[in-house]
Amino acid sequence: MEQSQTSPTRNRLGLHYFPDFLHYRQLDLETWLPRLTQMGIGWLTLMAPGERAIPEAFIKGLLSAGIQPLLHFPLSAHSFPAVDEFRLLFSNYARWGVQYAALFDCPNNRSTWSAATWAQADLVERFLDQYLPLANATLDEGLSPIFPPLEPGGDYWDVSFLHSALQGMQRRGKYSLLDRLSLGAYAWTGDRSLEWGAGGPERWTTVAPYSTPADSEDQRGFRIFDWYLGVAQRELGRRLPVFLLRAGSLPGDQLEPDSGQPDYLAHAERNLSIARLLADQALEGITSMPPEVMACNFWLLAAHEKSAFAGQSWFKNGDEKLPIVNSLYRLAARQPGAPPAPEMEAGDSSSSASEESLPVELFSDDTGGGGHMDGVTMMSDPPAGLAEELNLAEWDTSLSPAAPAVEPARSISHYVLLPLYAWGAADWDLELIQPLLQETHPTVGFSLEEARLAARVTVVGGSGAVSAEALEMLRASGCKVERISDNGTLIAS
Repeated sequence: MEQSQTSPTRNRLGLHYFPDFLHYRQLDLETWLPRLTQMGIGWLTLMAPGERAIPEAFIKGLLSAGIQPLLHFPLSAHSFPAVDEFRLLFSNYARWGVQYAALFDCPNNRSTWSAATWAQADLVERFLDQYLPLANATLDEGLSPIFPPLEPGGDYWDVSFLHSALQGMQRRGKYSLLDRLSLGAYAWTGDRSLEWGAGGPERWTTVAPYSTPADSEDQRGFRIFDWYLGVAQRELGRRLPVFLLRAGSLPGDQLEPDSGQPDYLAHAERNLSIARLLADQALEGITSMPPEVMACNFWLLAAHEKSAFAGQSWFKNGDEKLPIVNSLYRLAARQPGAPPAPEMEAGDSSSSASEESLPVELFSDDTGGGGHMDGVTMMSDPPAGLAEELNLAEWDTSLSPAAPAVEPARSISHYVLLPLYAWGAADWDLELIQPLLQETHPTVGFSLEEARLAARVTVVGGSGAVSAEALEMLRASGCKVERISDNGTLIAS
């Protein structure tokens, strides 16, 4: 049976959650769920580890609030994952109510592969050898697969990669999979307009792989979905559903001319325009969104302060957040069925301002004063002359991000951090740590939160077991981190 080509829910507005596997506690859910619902978020991309499940309570908490989790498994293309290890994960997620899972990330990039495997012929076919068994497993267990988002452009031109992948699936007779397949697309804007590349390959006929003439536009912008839909139409005779990931403008795409610092108001204006398109609002000069776009997940809700992505997050430490947050609060409050917006303060003379004016949302702020972000004063008050024209409302005053927790005392001297696979702990990992158990009598477990309490942490397993960002978080917590190799040798990390 062919998959529906439009979103099952009217709400296509989404976000990416933290870019790690570490924020799935009940406390995290209680902290972020009110903000997500107040912004009107309907989809949330979650980074899904391959060795254990995101807690059921976290998943069901999102679903009960009307937010559909979109799981992204950032698997490596140069190490073949065992399908049977994932079946239990997929089955549990489907039973809890998850619908969609994206497998792998940017397989058209050299960095996703080892040097030897990248250099071999038939890259797309070799990727399909890995992708298709896992994608079929998602179907078997009740999930719908998303073809992995490709790097726009990329070391292997993404449009060509997608063409070849769809051709390869048809040649292999994977019609049941194609009936349920959706496409993932990285839809960041960069410094280009929202209309860059609109119309896709049918309009920009002179664009070729690695060649975009000066008078043409290509897929490397927000309208990347026009190009992917065009590829699907050409290869399959129909358009596939598309999920937009890491979408929209990032802080720093536009800079303030005087200071050279990120222009947070330009960032808010551009992303708010996208949010309005998702709500089927007509905007002058901007092409509407096709119904095949299932969700558009902006980048990025929040990140650990030590993360490489901290500067791109919408919520910062303390009371700081980007203006786009208040913009979405206000937009969500005007949707049908939404709770009424906070009443205007007495004496506010701006009630006659047009509710469709962009600055109405862009300048509303709840900091109560000029906040600071990365050394830049945030616009909590509009420029002189605008205050009387704009509808200024206080927002989210009770939901400012919590201050960073005080680091706990080192209650554990030595912690051995084991990977937890779908079937449980691995016998070979337990064998590896036997000498350590005899020598130092460490605490043994599977929890990063517990490991952060230790002075010394020994990580078991390769880079796929515990991410580099998790290791960096352990170091930032003051832990001395080491790895144990496959032959039992301790290696400083």
